[in-house]
Amino acid sequence: MAYFLEEVDIGRIKPGMPLRIEVSSIPGFTGGEFKSKVEDIIENSLKAAMPSLKGRLVPIPVGITARISAIDKKSLYVFYGTVSKNEEEGNIPITIFSIRGKIRRVQRRRFLRIQFVSRGTLRISGAEEDIPFMSLDVSAGGMKIATMAKLEVGIKVSVDFKFEEGLELKKQEATILREVKSESGDFHTYGIAFFNMPLSMQDKIMKFVFKLELKSKGGRKD
Repeated sequence: MAYFLEEVDIGRIKPGMPLRIEVSSIPGFTGGEFKSKVEDIIENSLKAAMPSLKGRLVPIPVGITARISAIDKKSLYVFYGTVSKNEEEGNIPITIFSIRGKIRRVQRRRFLRIQFVSRGTLRISGAEEDIPFMSLDVSAGGMKIATMAKLEVGIKVSVDFKFEEGLELKKQEATILREVKSESGDFHTYGIAFFNMPLSMQDKIMKFVFKLELKSKGGRKD
């Protein structure tokens, strides 16, 4: 089964779309995950607001290739771009990327979901206490959980959860998306959605879920 990737035309990338820009470290430049937004698309070039980290503008050196995610309400658009220029346009700092290769859409609501029961904790934004929960199913986009706590739909939480050795979430940002009707009077069941998750972590969770699916069907684990 594929990762629900679909090749799309550059026309799907629109001005105003938020961007996540992932760059590896090189001598003289510390990489990381930066925020930006689409300013314009000109032929095969992406004009973006200069990437920032914690409110600080970061001019990525010319020639560096970044993994770029453009985000809308339903999908992630993933592609690679090489920095061709950093400049100011009307006093607005701009970074121009030359798009390399194909643009792929990851449909956020179609991540493979599989039953997986394990313990974790979450913390409501601004609170000091952790709330224990039990996962019921998991995907790279979120999970269904059961907890004795009554939670408000729409609140933001941070999640700590271990999938397996070497793969765990630490303070992962998430939203309580909906409450699911439960037959148990002792527990509340909720669907939660992850956000601001690095694509590298999404990839690892998808691989983990696919591995569990293969195992459940009698296939290989790797």
